Amino acid sequence: MHAPIHRPTRIRYNRNPRQSGQNRPNPHGIQGCWGGCKFLCCRELQESGGGGMNIHDSAGWKRWMRLVALVGSGLLMVQVAQSAESPTPQADRLKREVFTLASPEFEGRGTTVGKQKAREHLVAAFRELHLQPLFPGGSYLQEIPGPKQAGGKEIVMGTNVGAVLPGSDPQLRDEYVILSAHFDHLGIRGGKTYPGADDNAGSVAMLLEVARLLAAQPVAPRRSVVFLSCDLEESLLWGSRWFVAHPPWPLARVKLFVTAELIGRTLGDLPLPAVFVMGGEHAPGLRRLVDGVTPPGNLQVSHLGVDLVGVRSDYGPFKGEKVPFLFFSGGEHRDYHQPTDTADRLDYQRLSHITQVIRDVVLEVATVERTPAWSDPPEHTLGEVETIERITGTLLKLDDTLRERGRGRLTDQQRFTVSNIHTRTRAMLSEKRVDPADRAWLIRSAQWMLLTVF
Repeated sequence: MHAPIHRPTRIRYNRNPRQSGQNRPNPHGIQGCWGGCKFLCCRELQESGGGGMNIHDSAGWKRWMRLVALVGSGLLMVQVAQSAESPTPQADRLKREVFTLASPEFEGRGTTVGKQKAREHLVAAFRELHLQPLFPGGSYLQEIPGPKQAGGKEIVMGTNVGAVLPGSDPQLRDEYVILSAHFDHLGIRGGKTYPGADDNAGSVAMLLEVARLLAAQPVAPRRSVVFLSCDLEESLLWGSRWFVAHPPWPLARVKLFVTAELIGRTLGDLPLPAVFVMGGEHAPGLRRLVDGVTPPGNLQVSHLGVDLVGVRSDYGPFKGEKVPFLFFSGGEHRDYHQPTDTADRLDYQRLSHITQVIRDVVLEVATVERTPAWSDPPEHTLGEVETIERITGTLLKLDDTLRERGRGRLTDQQRFTVSNIHTRTRAMLSEKRVDPADRAWLIRSAQWMLLTVF
């Protein structure tokens, strides 16, 4: 475990005092505490009227030297903030990661060679960021054994990759927030490579970008943050199942599991600037926490219940153990599980915006005093109905536009059913209530759309 990292306080001021209004220390240029905490000025700093001190006049210089003496003697404690807002995800860096992971050399990350390259890539990134190995024996790797062969010899089916950024709070560092994105995909089938750019290279790029951003903070979050990239997600979630059955520490210490898939494009490539987040219904405090994050750009964060889509990613095994979780996804599209899921088709600005939201959520849970707890039964809200209403409305508008051009997006039967779903969800929103029968109908409707429309 590492102790909190404290960087020396630094005052920035313009080196050219001739420039009017620019020759004073910038209080926002003082560094010291994590995450943009409020700058608490002492009276010495406030004497200049809130704009800092002009150390190029004698009075300002004397005040400055008196402040330095007080700080140096330990008689004055000043809480300070970073020199700027927390760094934001970089779209170009995310793009480079996706193009690398989805390149022909990685063989769709489903072959022996491709998976080995992916593991080496992840481990190298974790080492570069000075993240600690997650697994026993100082290893970044967790082997997943297969059935025993003749003579009792075990084969290795797959390998999870993980690292940890130790928390800075001695009381909370043994609690964990896990950020996850599976790295495996379909590999090469029938002589065709399945690059898996959106599934799931984009989410792995997100994971590495969040790791870079958090590792660059002057002080780590209070709780430890785990970066976990599971193998064998495409094989009945076997990698995450193995991790849950063989965790490095008791699962009770995991305060939140976050995973993501298909976040580089939109549902059915609709003009719908939304990322869907599921799991908040099992920990209502999580839903409020997510709603408290301001999405960048025009991104919308829309809630859905996992009962509407089923277990479709690595959150499944954690859900089974009642570990609070969140699943971020843009939804399926025509290139899902196809050789055409290539890196050039992702929206990297969108990916960077979703990365920022996930970073903020992880950071908040890793920092708050009390984390949201598991809730049984799940608590559903009208927000989920709003999400379905928005999806169906967008789909119908797009179909109208395309029909005017002579080719609709939906068949007549699909349009009839989608129209009915849209009408009924609007009625639910108008009545501001959803009874059990409505919920059962909503589940059937959502799953019908996933199977037949998208």
